[in-house]
Formats: sequence, structure tokens, C-alpha cells
Amino acid sequence: MGLLSKKVKVFCPISGRVSPLEYCPDEVFSKGMTGEGVVIFPTKHEVYAPFDATIEFVFESKHAIALKGNGIECLIHVGLETNQLKGKGFDVKIKQNQKVKQGDLLLTFDSEVIKNHNCIDATPFVFTNLHRKDFTVTKYGNVNANEEFITVERR
Repeated sequence: MGLLSKKVKVFCPISGRVSPLEYCPDEVFSKGMTGEGVVIFPTKHEVYAPFDATIEFVFESKHAIALKGNGIECLIHVGLETNQLKGKGFDVKIKQNQKVKQGDLLLTFDSEVIKNHNCIDATPFVFTNLHRKDFTVTKYGNVNANEEFITVERR
């Protein structure tokens, strides 16, 4: 008997253009220092839970959320340099330790506030506990929020 593997479907947290993480305009993310994943260039302003999870933490500046569920840990980091906004333009709908279902609204953001402060709205979506071989991006390009776009293989 081989090891059982379990496929977990991950749904896009935000509508936009999904690209390989190497295209992220921030080296900390593009070089995979925070984890492997993708970068999403948003076309809408709502961020949803990509799978059933527990909110591990919400950054004080409200621009990033860490989730954990099904053996998967991930970080959704809305925008680059957005920590300097100290929460301005972000409306968080959840709190730490809250359990969420795939598709629950996590936060909304104002892209005008982000652009007016010379921040970039590129949104890294990274797995903090997986290696590149553990998941497959099944859809790049324009992806709608709550559309399946990654399959994780858990062993």
C-alpha cells in the first residue's frame, strides 16, 4: 500500500490576473522567501477565503491575512508596501481564530487609496508550509474570485 494522497482544491481569493510568483514586483515574494505560490493582479476589491480554514492572524495594518486549514497554511498579502497605509483603505470582515468557509468574505480594499499612496496592488498568495512540488496551479490569466485555480496534493 502506498501513501494515501489527498487532493485539496484551492479557490482564487480575489478576481484578477493570476501570474507565476516570479512576476511579483517585490523580491521577498518573487524569490519565494515567504513561501511558494502565485501573484494576483486584482480587478476587483474583495478578498475571499480560498478554502475552509481558521484565521491564524490578521496583520495590524489590515493588508494581510494568514489562514490555516486542511494541513495548508497560506498568506494573502494585498498589495505591496501597503503596510505603510496602517489600515487605511482596508475593511477587514473577520478576526483572528475565526473559522471561515471557502467563499466567505475576508476583507475589502480601496484600490484608489493604494494607488494614491504609490503602493502596488499586486497581491501575493503564498503557501507558507508547502513546496512547489506539493501543488499545481490549474489556471493562470484572468481568474474570478471563488474559481478553482490550484490543486494541493497532501501526502
